[in-house]
Amino acid sequence: MKFVKVTLAVLFIAVLLCGCAPAVQPPAPTPEPTPAPTPSTYSNSAQPITVPVGVSFTISVSSNPSTGYSWEAGFDQSLLKLVKRYTPSESGMMGASGVENFEFEGMKPGTSDIYLNYKRSFEPNNPSLKSETFNVTITQ
Repeated sequence: MKFVKVTLAVLFIAVLLCGCAPAVQPPAPTPEPTPAPTPSTYSNSAQPITVPVGVSFTISVSSNPSTGYSWEAGFDQSLLKLVKRYTPSESGMMGASGVENFEFEGMKPGTSDIYLNYKRSFEPNNPSLKSETFNVTITQ
């Protein structure tokens, strides 16, 4: 009988203590990460480009490196930072044309031109097959 009284007393104290404990709050929901902004893509040199400092944009031009031609970029390196990559055609066929992308990021406010010349780097004295000039304004 004493065992039953002790057991009941322990259970009663446990119930009291549980009632005094603060309620467990579920963790706050984790906010979904904001996707990184997709750089704007430009392929028409007649369209002016305006971007804030630190924002990327891409210039995309037709290219076929199997012909020996590729685009060379000239720009003000104090205003713009460049990452260059070539994206092959989706056909997967050898010698098929594709797109050459130049991704830039504005480093500080200003206005500059980006000069693209489509030429064979191994023929320095030959003129460019094509040329494009893109006007860029970088804002604060």
